[in-house]
Amino acid sequence: MEQQIQSAVDIALSGTANPNLKTQAFEFINQIKSTEEGYKSCVEILLKSTTSSINEGLKFFVYQVIDENIEKLSSDQLFTLNTHLFEILAKYISNNVSDPIYLKNKLSQIFAKLFCYVYVNVYPSFIKDLHSIISSNDQYALDYYTRIIIGIHYEIGDKLTNKSQEILDRNTILKDTVRVNDMNALVSVWAKILTNTSNSSQILNNTLAIVGQYISWMEIGLFISNDFINSIFQFLNKKDQRNETCGTLIEIISKKMKPSNKLELISLLNLTSVINSIDASEDDIDFDISISKLVNQVGIELLIVLENDQTLFTPVQDQFFKLWPLAFNFLSHEYDDVSQEIFSFIQQYLLLGKKISGLVSIELMSTLLNKVILKMKYDENSDGIDDDEDEQFLEIRAKLKTFQDTIAVLKPDLYLEAIPVVINESVFKTTNDWRRIELGLFELNNFSDSLRNNLINVPKNEINQSKPYSIFQEFLIKLINSNIIIENNHPKVQIEFFEIIVKHYIFLTSQSNQHELVVRILEIFTSPFGLTNENERVRLRSWYLFFRFIKLTKPSSNSVAFVENIISKLRPLMVVKAELPTTDEDGNVVDNGNFNNQLNLFESIGLLIALLNNENLDQKLRFIDMVFEPLFNDLDQCIRTSDAATQPLVALQAHHSLMAIGTFAKGYDHDQIKVSPQVTTKISNAAEVELITLENFSKHEIIRDAARFSFARFIPILKSQINVHLTKLVSLFLAANNLRIVELSEFLSFVGQIVHNYKNDENMYQLLNNLLTPLVNKIFEILSTTVTDNQHTASEKNQLKRAFMNFLSSIVINNSSSLLVTETNKQKFPDIVNSLFDFAYDLGDATTSKLAITQLINIVNIFGDKGKISDKDDKYGNTLPAIEGIEEFLMSKVCQVSFELPFQKQEFDLKDAQYRLMGQEIALLLKSYQQRKPDEFTTYLSGYLTNMGLSQELMSEFCSNLVSSDIKQFKKYFIGFVTKIKGK
Repeated sequence: MEQQIQSAVDIALSGTANPNLKTQAFEFINQIKSTEEGYKSCVEILLKSTTSSINEGLKFFVYQVIDENIEKLSSDQLFTLNTHLFEILAKYISNNVSDPIYLKNKLSQIFAKLFCYVYVNVYPSFIKDLHSIISSNDQYALDYYTRIIIGIHYEIGDKLTNKSQEILDRNTILKDTVRVNDMNALVSVWAKILTNTSNSSQILNNTLAIVGQYISWMEIGLFISNDFINSIFQFLNKKDQRNETCGTLIEIISKKMKPSNKLELISLLNLTSVINSIDASEDDIDFDISISKLVNQVGIELLIVLENDQTLFTPVQDQFFKLWPLAFNFLSHEYDDVSQEIFSFIQQYLLLGKKISGLVSIELMSTLLNKVILKMKYDENSDGIDDDEDEQFLEIRAKLKTFQDTIAVLKPDLYLEAIPVVINESVFKTTNDWRRIELGLFELNNFSDSLRNNLINVPKNEINQSKPYSIFQEFLIKLINSNIIIENNHPKVQIEFFEIIVKHYIFLTSQSNQHELVVRILEIFTSPFGLTNENERVRLRSWYLFFRFIKLTKPSSNSVAFVENIISKLRPLMVVKAELPTTDEDGNVVDNGNFNNQLNLFESIGLLIALLNNENLDQKLRFIDMVFEPLFNDLDQCIRTSDAATQPLVALQAHHSLMAIGTFAKGYDHDQIKVSPQVTTKISNAAEVELITLENFSKHEIIRDAARFSFARFIPILKSQINVHLTKLVSLFLAANNLRIVELSEFLSFVGQIVHNYKNDENMYQLLNNLLTPLVNKIFEILSTTVTDNQHTASEKNQLKRAFMNFLSSIVINNSSSLLVTETNKQKFPDIVNSLFDFAYDLGDATTSKLAITQLINIVNIFGDKGKISDKDDKYGNTLPAIEGIEEFLMSKVCQVSFELPFQKQEFDLKDAQYRLMGQEIALLLKSYQQRKPDEFTTYLSGYLTNMGLSQELMSEFCSNLVSSDIKQFKKYFIGFVTKIKGK
């Protein structure tokens, strides 16, 4: 058997073994693990390993088998195994068997697990035997000893892993037994190990870890003797042990105890003096982090003491006086990894300061605020450009800002005195240091936030008249007029300047010289500092912020020269040049070029031209031509290119030009600026150009998308004049033979927008009338295709269904229901209604099903009374004849869907929130029909319920509730009714 095990393990671990042979080996190995015979064989192999070595793979497998079988053993078997393992360990030690660490850890883990099963009742001498093994102070023995003791902690004392209540109860008994029988001996042995500094670093570190682990549930008095503590403190000056020592001290002071006892412990340890005495000459960042953690924990423990017993304020405050200098040193450390270890203490101190005012003296808060501000400045070795480095710094800065904000709340006068000084000294004193300027801009933005969030506790109605508000306004105006900022060439400074200006545009409106300030800002935007900046990140960000500023301030101007100057500066930036996307190393598609950012410029120019006084109409038209002509030329070139329709780059270039035209129109339409007929003509010409392009590139989805995007922006400008263009757009769109579901869904939303904008326009009504049936045919055609490829997925089909129903809802809401039943479309109406019932029955997507029921409610409300349109605001409804048979059809189908869905569909579970909402919608459908046709519907429903098998009593109860309850009551009743019936 032993040879078989050896062979099987060798095959399993081999990288070249035959796969079939390997499979057999694994099957045999798994059998060994699960049988008593296999377990015994592995113990035998391990016993023999003391006299003849075995390979590491086999030994680890043997350890695994023993480990997995311990919990299955009887008391006698456990005793035998315990005896064997101690024998094996003794032999390993005497023979200096030098196993790799992972094998040592595995054997130690087995000992620790075995301890849990034998210590109380089977072998109470377990720990004494361990101590016997290390009596000679053999390093190999001590190494195993410390690993086993650590393993025992993880079995019985570790609180970080979830354990069953049974295991927790067992561990409580084990710890109690250790306290009674072996605790003194354990602590004595650990003290002896630590006293002997000739022990290896690994043994010393393990023993320090042991003290930290066990102190949480052992008697702390055993550890807090001068000799023991001093033996720990000595390691703070030993490079190999000092990090572990810090962790041990943290565990010691974290032990739960009464506030007075905890304060006594902290005073006894006198860690502030100990830390100050440490030789910190070596540049060891890891140790600095460890010491920072220790200082942080001392502070937190003192806060816990004070929070639980405020009578101890004076002695705790004395401790804080000693601790804060250390905390300040670490907060000011050049490495953020060290500084942030002290953050939790600072945060909790400030929070407790809100409850106990005596904690936050003006001197302490002043020092802390200064340290925090300095820490928020970029380091001298940082360039502010490295993204990863910058992200880490900004995370730390965000935490520091919360400290500053809390100080503002605790000591507003201090904050209001200090921050303006920082801003003024950092931003407005001549300097080439971008870090100082950036800090000043950051604090200026913070100062604004503190006013907006009223951290300084000024009555809300007085903020805008307060001195701090006035100071901020002065700073903002000074910032705009200052040359210091625009002469600095760092991206951080440049971007933050524009961010602040755009964020606080509203402050400009209260200035008497508002126009001059806006002109100045636009000049800065259009300078090399902004839109034409050599740094791409600054340049692209400023394009967006420029648009935001124009949109927010709407700088109307009678100065044609001023607007023309801006357009002239922007024209080189508005040259559209498409670049095909590429694929990165991860297979992701990467867009190339800056076109999406360029669109901000087109929208900005559109708004600027629109804002120009109409007295300068000829100039406005000239400016529009300046924008449109290059785009029209681009499109003409694309169309004339040989085989243009098959060249992706040409199609992309056409797409970009179309989008630029549409985006310009979007800018021109901001705030419904009155558009002159001449401008309307320009936009109409643009629409015609777009249609010509679409006609030549109709197979390209990106062209169809761009055309639809643009026409949505033309609509508010052209109004009814867009009618003739829309007719052609729709026909080209529906004629496309590669229309995707997503695209058709978006087109339905576009048509819904037309319904809303032109619900009173007769010409548009006729366009929509002619469009409806072809559009519905296209929808049903796509929905009828099978889901066999990536083109039409089930999810996309549900998306199209929802888009279709939202379109129907738009027709109803905009008083245009007559479109559904005109002479042109009435043949399609039954298919539309039937589709709603089909969608409702399909519970594959509950959202779609619920939306279908909602649309059925609309149909019932509009056509549920003798087939006539009931919407009085539908100007064409009264002229149309009633829909024959729809009343009987709806009544029958509504009853069926209302009861078949909840009672015949197994997945319809009212415990699910989605289906509960659907149930409420069904209740609303029934109530809507009852309100539309009270007597007829109730009579029909009672017959339906009787035929369905409902008792006379329940049927009468249901119909009575339907008639007498309001909508809210009936929804509740219906949910209860379905629950009760399904429960039976």
